[in-house]
Amino acid sequence: MKIYMMGDSTMKYNNIFQYPQVGWGQVLHLFAKNNCLIEDHAENGRSTKSFISEGRFNVILKKLQKGDYVICQFGHNDEKILDPTRYTKPYEDYQENLKYFADEVVKKGAGIVFATSITRHKFENGICVNSHMDYPKAMMDFARENQYTCIDLNQLTINLYNQLGEEETKKFHMIFPAGTYESHPEAKDDHSHLRYEGALMVAELFVRALLKTNDAMKECFLDLSTKETIDEKMLMD
Repeated sequence: MKIYMMGDSTMKYNNIFQYPQVGWGQVLHLFAKNNCLIEDHAENGRSTKSFISEGRFNVILKKLQKGDYVICQFGHNDEKILDPTRYTKPYEDYQENLKYFADEVVKKGAGIVFATSITRHKFENGICVNSHMDYPKAMMDFARENQYTCIDLNQLTINLYNQLGEEETKKFHMIFPAGTYESHPEAKDDHSHLRYEGALMVAELFVRALLKTNDAMKECFLDLSTKETIDEKMLMD
């Protein structure tokens, strides 16, 4: 059984050359059962439109088998109104592309779960605000109307950021002074992309929300309400 992930840079698998940037799809396997494999096809800067036009969705479709699953997170780059290769309108071609994804996945006998874009680290007067306009709502509305599961990562991350506060949540993003990382000596003030702690946080939010649904995909993930017993004697040096 496989889960295929499709989305943008916040979900992407990053190799050592992009360190310390980490996408949440990169760490989702930590929450998965051992018989479930995860392939991360998310890519930097992609929208629903460009993911289709570049043939990236077709790559997934060719691999997709009956009983597999797809996690779809887009919206972050569908907002790029000045780029006609990526821009979509929330209640027009954006929703049409979501329908195309779902229809083609279902034809393969696979399942699909949608996820709204995670929040940017954007605070106004001490409050984390939605920076994704109508895209999260458009995805939620589409999923509800067509009876697909949608995890509202946008709202879940906003809620958590408002709980923890602006300074505490900087650790989740590529925000750090010069000299913090040997491989990345310059300072970074990127409020969109994640570091390891942020990726782990988003993956956990996704799984905990999925486990509360009736979606069959939840059987791929560990029961986070339990604790695994570790034989500490076997870990002694």
